[in-house]
Amino acid sequence: MSASSDSELIISIRDVSKTFPGVRALDKVSIDVRKGSVHGIVGENGAGKSTLMKILSGVYQKDSGTIVFDGEQIEGTTPQQSMKRGLAIIYQELNLVSTMSVGENIFLGRFKEMKGMRGSHAKARELLDSIDCKVDTHKLVSQLSVSLKQMVEIAKALSFKSKLIIMDEPSSSLTAEEMAELTKIIRQLREQGISIIYISHKLDEIFEFCDTVTVMRDGHAIDTRPTLEFTRNDMITKMVGRAIENEYPPRPAKVGGTLMEVRSITTRKLKDVSFTLREGEILGFVGLVGAGRTEIVRAVFGADKARGHSVFIGGKRVPIRNPRDAKRAGFGLIPEDRKLQGLILPFSVETNISMASMDNFSRFGFIRRSLEKGIGERQVKALSVKTPSVRVPVGNLSGGNQQKCIVGRWLEIAPKIFIMDEPTKGIDVGAKYEIYLLMKRIAEDGGAIILISSELPEVLNMSNRVLTIFEGRITGEFDPAVTAVDRIMASALGMKEVPA
Repeated sequence: MSASSDSELIISIRDVSKTFPGVRALDKVSIDVRKGSVHGIVGENGAGKSTLMKILSGVYQKDSGTIVFDGEQIEGTTPQQSMKRGLAIIYQELNLVSTMSVGENIFLGRFKEMKGMRGSHAKARELLDSIDCKVDTHKLVSQLSVSLKQMVEIAKALSFKSKLIIMDEPSSSLTAEEMAELTKIIRQLREQGISIIYISHKLDEIFEFCDTVTVMRDGHAIDTRPTLEFTRNDMITKMVGRAIENEYPPRPAKVGGTLMEVRSITTRKLKDVSFTLREGEILGFVGLVGAGRTEIVRAVFGADKARGHSVFIGGKRVPIRNPRDAKRAGFGLIPEDRKLQGLILPFSVETNISMASMDNFSRFGFIRRSLEKGIGERQVKALSVKTPSVRVPVGNLSGGNQQKCIVGRWLEIAPKIFIMDEPTKGIDVGAKYEIYLLMKRIAEDGGAIILISSELPEVLNMSNRVLTIFEGRITGEFDPAVTAVDRIMASALGMKEVPA
């Protein structure tokens, strides 16, 4: 590589490898990122993306290889040293102190060099104005939306005069309006000559933002080329190592009679919500974030208090006062946030999978470990969960494999009604397809699924029927196979005049 081409690079990664006990996370990975560019990195969960980013930011140390950042070879760096060099990372789980103000978070640990709080807030105001963010620097971070928290993280990165900002799944929890703000900021940063490494499972964003894309698989950098030279199918094939002709399998073909009827759910958020669910059906809920989709299923499942409603299964009224009642009635739930609501991350894979079956293998408070292990191993095999052992903490697994553990938990007790709230959030294309096939299998075996997803194509392609929800009410019912997308979205937006 010539000196002139070296000068065009903000970072050059050469033959970087990293091994953890029993796992070769990175194997001689080489990637170049040009100055002032947006460089996308895609790959399945477990491909090595996060490990590489943590090495770049100083969280992990590489075993071998070289990293040259802005002309300087980097060895044995720390996160603080990386930030001071001008390399910042914004994680999917944002790294802010919620009980402190915006200005305090931006200059945390540097108040003295800012000449106290007044100087910190004044400089924070300048940085936020540079990205057109008008949030009050004295406001507590706990009071901010996810998108505003991201802007605070970006301002914090800019406070170190960052030359390269790594964004790890930045859009995973954003509404459409918030995504538009992020899009504007990414373009502003690029115009300022700041380089960005953009990691996302959402390929539409990769094609929209990125100048160049690197595909990673199994710890290797498989291919790097200008984004325009990739087709969507080509990128997916390289990510998963096999051709996937369609991103979605065919919808379940045979839908039977009414399996469940819900009447008149009313809460502070919901207003007289009633609907039916049929045998063998995938029923999709479509609505903006905050419309009430999750609140409906949590009320049905007994996780949230509701008043005056009734649930009928097979024509018989079933009292559901709490999740234990729901489990007995044949419900299973994949919650919206698997890490906070679905898993106990320090506990083993086998314990997380067997939680819903614990009544079957515990007596008088004692757990029969051999039965617990058998359940874990059975579901790991059935769902092809990638894990060295059922005894490892579930927090060590990739997002897609964690999601499979929650699915396996419920498949063990064979629920008739499966509620799936954001089932593919933060997981890769290959793992998504496996989840879709599981959904199809559940429906074809006579079960039924309620599907909630912020990814509209996912709901429309997987559902037999969709209900639109706006401000706590059901505003429409559609067959997504024959209904124009704009009609469905108009109903989800509460428009009275729905396009024909």
